[in-house]
Amino acid sequence: MTRQPPSSPTAPLSGEPLALELVNTTYIDGGLRGHRVDALTTTDQLTAWVTEHAGQFSGELPAVLAEQACTPRTHEQFLSLREALRSCLHSVAEDSVPSGDSLAAINEFSRYSASRLEISPGKPVVVTRRWQVDDPWLIALGEVASDACRLLMPDRIGQVRACPAPGCILFFVKSHPRREWCSPVCGNRARVARHARAGRPTSETA
Repeated sequence: MTRQPPSSPTAPLSGEPLALELVNTTYIDGGLRGHRVDALTTTDQLTAWVTEHAGQFSGELPAVLAEQACTPRTHEQFLSLREALRSCLHSVAEDSVPSGDSLAAINEFSRYSASRLEISPGKPVVVTRRWQVDDPWLIALGEVASDACRLLMPDRIGQVRACPAPGCILFFVKSHPRREWCSPVCGNRARVARHARAGRPTSETA
């Protein structure tokens, strides 16, 4: 069962690449016996998420986003991207090939991040970035999808991990050789579970 979190939910993990931050907006609250939470069930929650991660978007895009409301259609597109990326990451974690549909969805959304540079007269000349779409929310969607493409590149995907702790569905980048869990909380939970299994009596066969 997926529950809707409060209007301003606290993410259980932060500091990951933008694409993983999007995937990790679904998480388990309460560990192994907890419930699944979706932190992006409304347009307001998506707006809050984009604001929280403003530093990971390019240039003045966050300021422009703050002036334009997120539409239900764009909200659904962000959720579709999240689903496609989670599917790809699960496939990679299982050492299998991601589905063509998931990759196609990421590629389609990534197109919205396309831009070009133009120069105008001046001393020095003025350089301006022009986007191929006008909707800043689509540009933001494209930037998350483009980050996903970079994350899935061979030189990076090998460092992406699915947290192995019981009851956790988060992904993280193994930024340190000794990092095995998404967070210390999950590390502690895994150690407790391991100790519990080790201390459990085994049945003897006559």
